[in-house]
Amino acid sequence: MANKVWEYFLNDNYSFSVTIDEAGRKTGKLVNLDNNEVLADNLMQKVIPENLPNLLNVAKVVISAAWQDGKILPEEKQAFDDAFLNVAFTEEQRAEIEKEFETPTPIKELINDITSYDHKMLIMETSILLVIADGEFHPKEKEFIELLAKEFALKTEDFALLYRILPKRAKKYIIKEKLHEGLNIKADEIEILDKFIPKIEVIELKHENVYRNLMSNWRNRRTRYSKIKSY
Repeated sequence: MANKVWEYFLNDNYSFSVTIDEAGRKTGKLVNLDNNEVLADNLMQKVIPENLPNLLNVAKVVISAAWQDGKILPEEKQAFDDAFLNVAFTEEQRAEIEKEFETPTPIKELINDITSYDHKMLIMETSILLVIADGEFHPKEKEFIELLAKEFALKTEDFALLYRILPKRAKKYIIKEKLHEGLNIKADEIEILDKFIPKIEVIELKHENVYRNLMSNWRNRRTRYSKIKSY
């Protein structure tokens, strides 16, 4: 079976395509369009082995967030499966994920495995989007977000960054509260953050978009959650 095209980039002189095989491995190909010469082929994406266990840990916490309203609908589970379809998890890791959907591990046990700043920010962003994706915000969901905020010990500038990233509907919850608590500024004064952090929003709060963005943000997490030095 031919590999699927994952991404394709084109300008006046070059094309660069990224294909992905059934195991989730990506390969890049660079072509000079002036003479159709292949300048580089089989550019394999470097995959660090420990990335998959880390992604598995993140996924478990995110599934726990999805459980906070007491249910996970079949379409939400399908959205998750679709987003993680091309991740090269082992059979054992896939089994762990399935187990979380049936009986989630207590969140305080999962948090012990989350030590990276990027992973904490990714989990916070995704969890907030997930708990409001169904148009409701249950007390247990709010408690869950507050627990993450406490356990991750994020700083005021981290909440400011999240505030800039999240869509308006999410901002009225804990992010805004934490931002005011640390900076003591009013909502209309938060516009000053535009000078420091680019605006990146999730357009629609549907489960499939949230999980799709999770995977995109996982690949770009170090740049997405980087803080500008002058801030």
